[in-house]
Amino acid sequence: MKLHEKVALVTGSVRGLGWEMIQAFAQEGANVTICDLSQSDVDGALARLGLPLEKVLGVKADVTSEQDVIHLFRRVREKFNRLDILVNNAGFAWPRSGPVDLEVAGTPLDVWLKVLNTNLTGTFLCSREALKIMRPQGGGSIINISSPQGKKGKLLRGPYCAAKFGVEGLTQVLALENANSNIKVNSLDPGGIVATEAIRKIPGNRGMRMLKPEIVRACAVYLASDESSGITGHSFVAIDWNRERGLEVPYTEA
Repeated sequence: MKLHEKVALVTGSVRGLGWEMIQAFAQEGANVTICDLSQSDVDGALARLGLPLEKVLGVKADVTSEQDVIHLFRRVREKFNRLDILVNNAGFAWPRSGPVDLEVAGTPLDVWLKVLNTNLTGTFLCSREALKIMRPQGGGSIINISSPQGKKGKLLRGPYCAAKFGVEGLTQVLALENANSNIKVNSLDPGGIVATEAIRKIPGNRGMRMLKPEIVRACAVYLASDESSGITGHSFVAIDWNRERGLEVPYTEA
């Protein structure tokens, strides 16, 4: 198994991309931490995963809260005494409660901050705490979930584009700052719109062809494992990565 006895933490991992990566890491032998906003959702994901208690941890945490993040990583250290893999996955294009599809000129500050704080500040806070564990232990892998909108702007996605462009830049800086500590930092972009639960619920998306969330599984395992040793500061696109290796690119209709 590619991740035997490694310790992985994935934020926003009770559904969607995060849930797919948690399952993939567990199947490759990793000890895993599930983290999300709702304790009942975390408990449900733990039950679905069905791992022995010594191999899994579930923590309710909001990645925009510095105290929540500090508590989350303290729990990981107490449980497993190390951290080998962090996936900064928690994020959204617009708050679930709305509003959505706004021009920058009409975007309220509170909406802007909600999107930036979750996608970008959450990535900063979690990476900072992970480095406090990974540097002393002599290595690790940080994977920052990005988006096509982190490389090319999209109409009516101002806050999200700004946040994901920021994630791409932060990835490069973290890679440069931590290369001497044997810590690799890369971003992972699914390569298109992913049919997550929230995306499926948008009426205008019904019937659209979208990627299944499992698109990120194989590349995430690669970046988390020793197979990608020395590879840092790169932005991977899951669609391209799969095609280059003859793997399926899974699609569905929303």
